[in-house]
Amino acid sequence: MLSNQQIKLFKSYQQKKFRHQDGVFVAETPKVAEVLMRSGLRILTVAALESWWERPANEDLLRRWERRHGCRVERLVVTPKDLERISGLVQPQEVWMLLERPEAALSGLAATAVDALCRGCCLLLDGLQDPGNVGTVLRLADWFGMDAVLCTADCADVFQPKCVQASMGSVGVVPVWYAEREEWSELIRAKSGIEVAGDGEKTCLGASDGHSGGLQVFGTFMRGDNIYRQTLPQSSAWYIVGNEGKGISPCLEAVVGQRLSIPAFPRSGFLRGIGSGQKGESWGKEAALGGLDAASPGAESLNAAMATAILCSEIRRQMVR
Repeated sequence: MLSNQQIKLFKSYQQKKFRHQDGVFVAETPKVAEVLMRSGLRILTVAALESWWERPANEDLLRRWERRHGCRVERLVVTPKDLERISGLVQPQEVWMLLERPEAALSGLAATAVDALCRGCCLLLDGLQDPGNVGTVLRLADWFGMDAVLCTADCADVFQPKCVQASMGSVGVVPVWYAEREEWSELIRAKSGIEVAGDGEKTCLGASDGHSGGLQVFGTFMRGDNIYRQTLPQSSAWYIVGNEGKGISPCLEAVVGQRLSIPAFPRSGFLRGIGSGQKGESWGKEAALGGLDAASPGAESLNAAMATAILCSEIRRQMVR
């Protein structure tokens, strides 16, 4: 059994204050633990039920991690009651892990690493504050092979428990960096060759075709060029996704080279007036859609994670077509 002191310490890591103070973060569930044991992040403690430890694959993964990193992981066998006391989940699932929080500030990157970042295909999240959305974006970035996820300073912390859980362990796979909007804007201007005049006009230095051959920056907007009709580069390209309610901030909008939009599509109208009841009762378009035509889309927008999924899919579709 865990001591009361251990339980108090582990439980405190559900709070941001104590995670930052000790430079750690927490991960839970067998699937997330498996992904993180294959990652390069430093694992400090694994507290798990006896049933989890009895599976040879788990111990094997942990030993391989220890050989790869040359250090030992603290192993704790816990009771279901103790796991429930330290877990942040409504229904704890066998294993709880404590890991060292990696450095995620852009200011900590060497110049050569920054150059490499600007040659990659990356997502830049502008003010995404919902941890579920940020975690889902990390999972999407992992699936679609994006080189990194870049975040403004006011984005949700990728190492908070809800974000780690939503990422399904991809937080240990996809590189993440944070910086103030002004820092990202300054870096984009330096690497893209775009100069923004006082009147808001953008000019590209050293090129007559509007592209200097450096970093290209795209932004997602409600009104922009149809994403399915644009050429989306696979490298030296950053794609900005804005806040769930406010969109892309003026600071970063000023350095967007091309505005992209995901078009909405109307329904065919073949089932106009037909509801989803077993007998096919009519909903009545006035009641169901507030007066909108039944063949028109009722949704006003997509949330940030949904839009990012479509964006990443289209980028990679163009790679294989």
